[in-house]
Amino acid sequence: GNLEDLLNYIGRLLPDETQRRAFKECSYTAPPTALRLNSLAPHAHELADLFDHSGQPVPWCKEGYTFTADNEHFSHTFEYAVGAFYIQAKAPMLAVEALAPQPGERVLDLCAAPGGKTTQIAAHMQNSGLLVANEMSKKRIPALVGNLERCGAGNVVITQAPGNMLARYFHNFFDRILLDAPCSGDGIVRKNLNMLRYWSPQDAQRQAQIQIGLLRAAFHMLRPGGTLVYSTCSLSIEENEHVLLALIKRYGNAVEILPAPTIESLPLASEFKAELPSALLQTARIWPHLHDTEGAFVARLRKCAATNWPQQEADAHSWAATTTDDPETHRAVEILESLWQFRMPRSSGQVLASSGRHLIMHPALSDAIKDNLPFFVRSGMRFGRRHKNFYYFTQQAAVLWGHHIASRQVDLSWDQVGELFKGQPISLTKPIAQRGEVICRFNSCCICRATVEADGLRLRGMLPRAYYRPYLNRLA
Repeated sequence: GNLEDLLNYIGRLLPDETQRRAFKECSYTAPPTALRLNSLAPHAHELADLFDHSGQPVPWCKEGYTFTADNEHFSHTFEYAVGAFYIQAKAPMLAVEALAPQPGERVLDLCAAPGGKTTQIAAHMQNSGLLVANEMSKKRIPALVGNLERCGAGNVVITQAPGNMLARYFHNFFDRILLDAPCSGDGIVRKNLNMLRYWSPQDAQRQAQIQIGLLRAAFHMLRPGGTLVYSTCSLSIEENEHVLLALIKRYGNAVEILPAPTIESLPLASEFKAELPSALLQTARIWPHLHDTEGAFVARLRKCAATNWPQQEADAHSWAATTTDDPETHRAVEILESLWQFRMPRSSGQVLASSGRHLIMHPALSDAIKDNLPFFVRSGMRFGRRHKNFYYFTQQAAVLWGHHIASRQVDLSWDQVGELFKGQPISLTKPIAQRGEVICRFNSCCICRATVEADGLRLRGMLPRAYYRPYLNRLA
């Protein structure tokens, strides 16, 4: 049926029959589980030793590992709940490594949900600078928000717009742009055979038209000298090289194809190779049978000259950054710092603001984007909230910064952690001296805030309901 058609269609790109056969056989097996350590999480480095023993390193991402174990096990661990790692296929990690975002830059992730690559970019940027995460589909925004929060990404402004609309506001603006384009998904057959019900060469052509439009918009938004990575989870020529050819046809010498990261690869079959300009042979194709992962394509380009966009609504270059903290939020932080006796960490280029009851740390350009861009959804990291005259840390702040708070920590046993994740109050064997709020900890890993009851013998965890689990595993 359809699977054979697809595999034959993609297989034609491979140089010989042996490779085609290996590709086909591999496509009927499930890919191994992979994950990426989240370097924004304070305790992620402690898991590195563990994963160095139990997992295989991903050749193109030093935080990446693959495992023979099944996925379920990882998503039910408490380390996952506190954002120490992100479950992500090995192939998509390459796109962000090729992009190589740097701290303090302006970066755009044009098709961001569910957020795996966005959190990887934020980690590279060490939560500094400006990361615009755009997602066209409204119903995919909650997943994006949830993953950014769990992983502690705070330098992000989320927008919801079609790429060509965003290009009316950002002209030659971003240092780096990732366009991980929506595609036919022919590369992720191993993960989901149902993809195939919808696949056809005509569908690939239709997707390519959308991709061409998105790539044009992304290229326009990139500053001259900036880097753009175009990636898909498709292996076909139509959705990859042909899309890049359309960009070159439109912008000519303004487009320079840079070599993609060097990975073990295979040359294209000679008839396909012959019809492509040599610059387009510097891209990277991840073949499932070669790297035991899903299929993907990654190309890296540089912009050599400024571009124009037919419709201009505004110009982000003229938007003013906010350079000082909002005074009320600044006062709230002083109250929190004296209550918890610590100094709140700050990422460079971020300012304090508030929105309703929320205390936020967000990129300096956030307010200007909110005021000038109709597609603004939310910005930054919500680190605290006000309730009557009290200020509380959010879950995200407790996990990210709890280890700085030496004086008010309570170490839990593994059984008590289980109770916490069931939403149960915790009974203590001997009373503790602290009253009020404390940070619960297990194995030096901060989990959440809790309040100590009057007698000092019970703790009530403040773990958000979304974190509750009937059973919980641990890695370490």
